[in-house]
This record gives sequence, C-alpha cells and structure tokens, in this order.
Amino acid sequence: MGWAPKKNRDGQPTPGCWITDGGYTVAEFLVYDQQVYAVTAPGESVAMAYRPGRDGVVAAITDHMAGRAVAKFEGEGA
Repeated sequence: MGWAPKKNRDGQPTPGCWITDGGYTVAEFLVYDQQVYAVTAPGESVAMAYRPGRDGVVAAITDHMAGRAVAKFEGEGA
C-alpha cells in the first residue's frame, strides 16, 4: 500500500499528512508524547480509526476495504 504526501489547495505538501493509493487520508500527531495516526476513509471528514503505527494503519485500511468492522482504537472491539 503506497502513501504519498497529501497536498493542500495550493498544491503544497501538508506536513504529517498522507493519502494512500486507495484514497484514505492518514494524519500523524502526538498525544502525550505518543505518535498516533488518524485514518480517514475516502469521502469522509471524521477519522474512522486511530493507530499507533504504520502496521496498524495498514491493517485498519485493509479491513475497511474488505468490508470488515474496524475498531476506532486499537484493541477495542469493532
């Protein structure tokens, strides 16, 4: 699954934000010094999942694309 820097309206890359080949937006931020990624599905404006690393992001996107339920937070029931 490829990620490319997401660009703003002016075509400039948005720091800490990527778009996947499938159109999912992934945004990186810190919560209490912990790196977290918010995953937003194509066409949506609210994150569907939050994950602590790339592997969790890829798993959440893969599950969502397959029509499986995705927990908002890793370790939570979907």
